[in-house]
Amino acid sequence: MQGPEFQFLQSIDILAGLDDNLIRFLASRLHKKQFRKGEHVFFQGDVVSHFYFVEMGRVEIYKSDMDGRKLTLWFIDPKGTFCMASLHTPAAFANALVIEDAMLYTLKEQDFDDFVSQSGELATRFVHCMSKKMALYSAIVDDMAFKGIMARLAKVLLEYRTKDDVSAMTICQLSQGELASLVGTCREVVARSLKKLRDEEIVATSLSRQIIIIQPDRLRKYCD
Repeated sequence: MQGPEFQFLQSIDILAGLDDNLIRFLASRLHKKQFRKGEHVFFQGDVVSHFYFVEMGRVEIYKSDMDGRKLTLWFIDPKGTFCMASLHTPAAFANALVIEDAMLYTLKEQDFDDFVSQSGELATRFVHCMSKKMALYSAIVDDMAFKGIMARLAKVLLEYRTKDDVSAMTICQLSQGELASLVGTCREVVARSLKKLRDEEIVATSLSRQIIIIQPDRLRKYCD
C-alpha cells in the first residue's frame, strides 16, 4: 500500500515513470508544511537549505529592491517544484511568496543530493529542468533590457491567456497588480497601457475585471 506522499510524487512530471524504490526513498524524507496566503517561504538573500514540492496552493517567485520595486519571475502551481537553483548558492536570488494558501513538501539539501545521486536518468531530468529555468530567466532579462513596456505587457497577456469555459472568449485573469509585477513596472503604467489597447479594440474588460483578448494577432505585433 503506497501512502499519499508516494502517489503525489508519482504525479509530478519530473519524477514520472521513475522506479518505485526511488520514489519511496524520496517520500520517506519529505516533510509537510502548511503556509498561509501572504507568508514568505524565504526571502531574497536568505540561505536556502530545502527543495520544495507544491501539493496545493500557489507560490510567486519574485525579485525586489530596497525601493520596493518588484519583478515577478514565475508562479509555481500544484505539482510544481522550486528552489533547485538556490540550494547550492550562498543566498537565494529571489523571494518566494505564498499567494494562495499552500501545502508544501520540503526536502533537505543533503537528502536532495542523495536522491539525485541514485539515478543518472534522474540527474539528467533535473539538469534539463534547470536548463529550461535558466532559458526562461534569460528571456526575462532580455525583455527587461531590450523591450518596452507595451511589448512586455503584450507578451505577458498572451502567455497567461486562457479560454473561458462558458463564453469561449480568450481571457487573461491576472490583476493589474500581477501584470505590473510580471512586466516590471507600476500598476498605473499598466492601467494606461491597457487603456491604449482597449482604445485600439485589441482588448476589452469584462464586468468581473477579466481582460478579454479580442485580437491576439494585433497584440502579438506589439511583442516584436
